[in-house]
Amino acid sequence: MAKDVDGIVALQEREAAIIDWDGSVIRGHAAIRAFYVEWFESDPILQVSPLQIVEAGGTRVGNKVIGRSASVMGTYTLEQDGPDGTRVSFSGNFCDIVRQQLNGTWLYIQDNPYPPHS
Repeated sequence: MAKDVDGIVALQEREAAIIDWDGSVIRGHAAIRAFYVEWFESDPILQVSPLQIVEAGGTRVGNKVIGRSASVMGTYTLEQDGPDGTRVSFSGNFCDIVRQQLNGTWLYIQDNPYPPHS
């Protein structure tokens, strides 16, 4: 993992949101940047396995559809330093939502690495 904060922020729409472990919402480039700077201090190793991508919506312009959104669902494993410095491992499901930009690229609008939990 490159741990490239600028690169990760560049993949987000300006008002994108990340759902944190406690259910709180981290919103916007400045907050997302701060989140990743702090998270990278835990030396994370993340492996993601997308299992399903569903595109929907958009606007037809001639023979082309633009402005689609897509949900990207799958599983992940994560290893990182815990608060006491020992390595901890997690695995789970995720559902991210991305939106196609006018130039054809895709940006995240929501990153949800945690299904609802108690």
